[in-house]
Amino acid sequence: MNSLSRSARLARAGRRSLAGGLAAAVVGVSLLVSCHKKPSNPAPVAAAPNADDLETQGLSLQKKGDYSAAEKALRQCLAERQRTLGVEHLDTLVALSNLANLLNDRGRLAEAETLNRQCLEARQRTLGADHPHTLASLNNLAIVLRGRGNFAAAEPLYRQALDSMRRTLGPSHPDTLSCLNNLANLLSDRGRYPAAEPLYRQLVAALEKTAGSDDPATLAARGNLANLLLRKGDPWAAGTLYTECFETRERVQGPNHPETLLALSNLAAFEFETGRLPEAEALYRKCLARRTAVLGADHPETLATVENLARTLTNEKSLPEAESLARASLAARERILGADHPDTLGNAATLANVLRDRGDSAGAAPLYQRAIAGLGRSIGRTHPDTLGVIYEYAVLLKSTGREVAARRLAYELVAGARVSLPEGTSDRSKYDHFLTSLQ
Repeated sequence: MNSLSRSARLARAGRRSLAGGLAAAVVGVSLLVSCHKKPSNPAPVAAAPNADDLETQGLSLQKKGDYSAAEKALRQCLAERQRTLGVEHLDTLVALSNLANLLNDRGRLAEAETLNRQCLEARQRTLGADHPHTLASLNNLAIVLRGRGNFAAAEPLYRQALDSMRRTLGPSHPDTLSCLNNLANLLSDRGRYPAAEPLYRQLVAALEKTAGSDDPATLAARGNLANLLLRKGDPWAAGTLYTECFETRERVQGPNHPETLLALSNLAAFEFETGRLPEAEALYRKCLARRTAVLGADHPETLATVENLARTLTNEKSLPEAESLARASLAARERILGADHPDTLGNAATLANVLRDRGDSAGAAPLYQRAIAGLGRSIGRTHPDTLGVIYEYAVLLKSTGREVAARRLAYELVAGARVSLPEGTSDRSKYDHFLTSLQ
């Protein structure tokens, strides 16, 4: 989730590997290192007949975006393996890791962190610090910490995992490259663009050499590099990469492949970020039509497109349609993801923006309050996404004459930005100027 309150989001893509052709988000999509393929054991124990089926079913439902049904299947799989194999059997820990990843997708980050820590500690005890499954758990815990805005805790875990993977798996192993991608994403999140850019370029070069320039993994890495270029202020170089990625995916994977649609969504978001709103609207409408046909109207990626189209229409001042779309995506996310999922809360902020622009401050205020409270619980009040919503609410308060309350939030913004945003970033400067305007 990124730029919750102000801009269209580049496509979020769930938890697929680089080899699956993951299109990245502006904040960089983290790549979980999976252990779905179970290892052989020195003394195998027969699992209950349905545990493997439950695992397959749960992972398939997760990929389709049916998180509630997926969680039920994965919990049953875990319980069955704990009963028949024991709590620290390799296959049981695979099931525990799968459930933690699913909870991360559902936005239940505190629970995901707890399970990832349990899995990591068990794998360290039973497999050792350098086992591939242990390193996968280290990487996946770092992903959750990053999602919660705890960048300082996540970075050393990524570095530890990356160093061990390079030593034990080799620098070109897919898991090593996934971890390299994640570290680059984190550095980009923290505004350390000079440190992140060479890692992205190293990743692209390695994938071009091992997989080829048209491979989905290579295209995903190029998309991450494009995100960085956009964030560091080189939009036209970023636009070239976004266009190349989309056109190559369309040619290689087909116009309706889910990864092609992710690239199309990223291209639309690029047009939005560079102020080309009619072009962004046209691309979002095309993406929405295709995603609805391919993934279904209730798929999380389809709903993200609905919200992004609403954002675009808000900026174009097409407010009645923007409100209708924002309400529809919010209602669907509440039903499918739950009221406290970060995407649901971000959608509430999007609807609040529309209502504010329509002059309905009474309708907007409780939505802002809900989003701020929920995001504060799940990712923290100093997380950049939470700060973005706080800013929009403070703007509403100022515009309606409640300057004392707005000033209180402005002080919080400035203090929070000093914790989570590097000096010189546009949002940090904006919050400073906003506080000045209230003094």
